[in-house]
Amino acid sequence: MIGREGAAEAVAGNDRIIAVLDALITRPAGDGWGVRELADAVGASRSTVNRILQGLAERGLARVDANATYFVGPRLRVLAKVLHDRHPLLRGALPVMDELSRTADATVMLAVHGPRPDAAFIALLHQQPGPIRYHLEPGMELPLHAGAAGRAILSEVGVDVLQDPLPRYSEDTIVDPAQLEEDVRISREAGYVMSTGQHIPLAAGVAAPLRFAPDLVAAVSATRLRHSTTDSDLERLGPIVRKAADDIEDAARLAAWIERPARPSGADSTALGRVQRLLEVLVTEPSGAPTGIELARRLGANEATAARLRATALTFGLAVPADGRRMAAGPLLLRWAARIGSDWDVADLAGDVVQALARASGETTGLAVYDPETATATLVAEARGTKPVEYSLDVGSRIPLHAGAAGKAILAHCPSEVAQSQSLQPLTPRSPTSRQQLERDLQQIRDTGWAQAEGERISDAFGLAAPFFADGVVAGSLTFTIPRFRVDEVDMPSLRTMLGDAALQITALLSV
Repeated sequence: MIGREGAAEAVAGNDRIIAVLDALITRPAGDGWGVRELADAVGASRSTVNRILQGLAERGLARVDANATYFVGPRLRVLAKVLHDRHPLLRGALPVMDELSRTADATVMLAVHGPRPDAAFIALLHQQPGPIRYHLEPGMELPLHAGAAGRAILSEVGVDVLQDPLPRYSEDTIVDPAQLEEDVRISREAGYVMSTGQHIPLAAGVAAPLRFAPDLVAAVSATRLRHSTTDSDLERLGPIVRKAADDIEDAARLAAWIERPARPSGADSTALGRVQRLLEVLVTEPSGAPTGIELARRLGANEATAARLRATALTFGLAVPADGRRMAAGPLLLRWAARIGSDWDVADLAGDVVQALARASGETTGLAVYDPETATATLVAEARGTKPVEYSLDVGSRIPLHAGAAGKAILAHCPSEVAQSQSLQPLTPRSPTSRQQLERDLQQIRDTGWAQAEGERISDAFGLAAPFFADGVVAGSLTFTIPRFRVDEVDMPSLRTMLGDAALQITALLSV
């Protein structure tokens, strides 16, 4: 049993891990951290920060370059993407914001309160088309006392969260608490806020507040250029923005909790491992993450340890209380996702795995990505081997699903209708041309876990491929392409093992 000193140490360790993650994620894009610089920034010893950074890099949460500079890692990018896809507020807001931007001819933002009590941040942004743009970006912090979005949130949380003295951003910024209190009262009655030049001097906007969870307040805003926007324009937009806020709230409420299969923790029982599992739990079930015994089981910890980590998460804003005993993804986690973005570039995420596989095998290695919406695969990356004779793959080219190892490794795990829709046009004399032959090949791939093909897509090439998955759905394949005349010299069992292990690495990276 952990005593009081051990418990305090564990909490302090959790605090430092979250502080290091926050510094990594909120660093300007393209800039990284050295150990000494980051240690000074978070107020911890270099040895502690170095240990945390190395642990984060081992788990893919951080990436380190040849200069020992640390950046956001591929696993964090995956978690950010999944949170964007699954969080009911973010999912529900996107179509409403798109429509509002067109209707209002305006830049539209979704701002969320926190993680600091006196500020908000941009969770989603839809910039108005045109040559003139505001200097805004997802994750950017917004004041609550100035600007439409911040003041709409202030109308829900109250002026007591503000701290004196209030900064003045323009001559129109209101910094008198009594006047702000009166403005907040009027805004509550109207259901929306109008602001002209209070935060960005050349902007005029309207915003309306909404709630996703009791402790998660947000606002949707429409902002236009001040010189071309009249007071009557803002008054006309007020009810439109108010309806957009209601629509977002309704959409988020309808999709609020989708129960997902419980996934027990792996063997990593370190503090870093538990923080990573907590992030994964919150991302997997962003509006209904478990607490208590179930959380402990997911974290691979006892209840006391899980309770301390949950308390830390609530304190920092990684989570907020939800209905019953569950918890929801909090403003700090949402801000991290906003800063990282929702891009899903598998070539970038899996690039290190592909390069390492090519070095270990000596063979040219390709990465194909599958698009289920179009039922097509594309070669997105290549790592050159070390052999004196090899094939150079055509990055960006379409990969046929019915011929060649790379495509068939994917097709074997697609819905049956995708296989049935293949035209079976021969690319070489060795390409499969009958459905019976193709189905036999696909079944063998499913049975063995890998695909091989000789001259089916490229006459003089032999291919060996293994599929990878994202949350149980096929996402692409890894492939070796070898000149046919060298096949007898190759240690095929060794290549299959390396290929399968690398595919499992990518699957683990992309799955939550």
